[in-house]
Amino acid sequence: MIKRLNWILLSMILVIGLPYYWLLLDNRPGDIPAKPIQIAQLRQLAASIPGQLPASLEVEIVASRRLPGNLFVAGAGMKSKLVAVMAWRLLVPGGKSIVIDSGITPSAVQKIGMTAFFTDAQARVDAAMREAGLILITHEHADHLGALVALGGSPLTSAARLNSQQLPSAPLATQMIDWPKGITLQTRIAAGGPQAVAPGIVVIPAPSHTPGSQMIYARLADGREYLFAGDIATFAQSWQQLRARSHLLSDYFAPENRAEVFAWLKTIQSLHTSAPAITILAGHDYEWLFIDKKLHGIQKRFGPEPDEK
Repeated sequence: MIKRLNWILLSMILVIGLPYYWLLLDNRPGDIPAKPIQIAQLRQLAASIPGQLPASLEVEIVASRRLPGNLFVAGAGMKSKLVAVMAWRLLVPGGKSIVIDSGITPSAVQKIGMTAFFTDAQARVDAAMREAGLILITHEHADHLGALVALGGSPLTSAARLNSQQLPSAPLATQMIDWPKGITLQTRIAAGGPQAVAPGIVVIPAPSHTPGSQMIYARLADGREYLFAGDIATFAQSWQQLRARSHLLSDYFAPENRAEVFAWLKTIQSLHTSAPAITILAGHDYEWLFIDKKLHGIQKRFGPEPDEK
């Protein structure tokens, strides 16, 4: 009887335990190395375009929901995490601001399953994009690119600088995003290595989470440094502990190149080791930003442009 019970328990472990481990807990990073990107290289590129550096950074949370942590940070535990959709704005004294990621549309909120949508916040992001001199997108998912496409007009055609995988000709960029009919956009971010796009701003092409994923380095006038990691690092734990998304997400629901994600997570760790004061901004970790009162130098919500005060 006991022997039979042991076999039954072993069978249950194999049938239930192994799939559970593989789908939600497995986090083996493999031996893929970090990318050969150095903080000195990013600082040099940031200084290569003359002009006024950004002076401050703001963030808006436009949508959110809570989900088990293991989904987005494999092996981190089932405690729920706030998954936030965010947009960022760098203010440039005497010049036009820089917006990073655009928020989300109401239709995408429903499709993705967000439980909260903050219409006032999205309206502020939309207004900021209309006034921006430069708009950059970390990758081509609807909760990062979608609101820019929906806004259309000059923000999309003039201010936005997209890479080839973020254009309507790229398959992933059309999923859950309704592009204006007949629109023609040109690639304005080249593939390859890091490249300066504005004073203090460097784009780092990083295909991994999606083909069009890129990280953005920003150096402010007072010396503060930020790295916008997008969904390569969904949460701070992602890069701090080298934890990718679960196989359940990364293999089935939102397929990504898991090996390349680990390579870039190692790169983020290496950059932070070289420059401990740099703030790594994960793609959806709003709560981490405000754990302490220092706020990482980031202002909640978009305020008026400096010349409007």
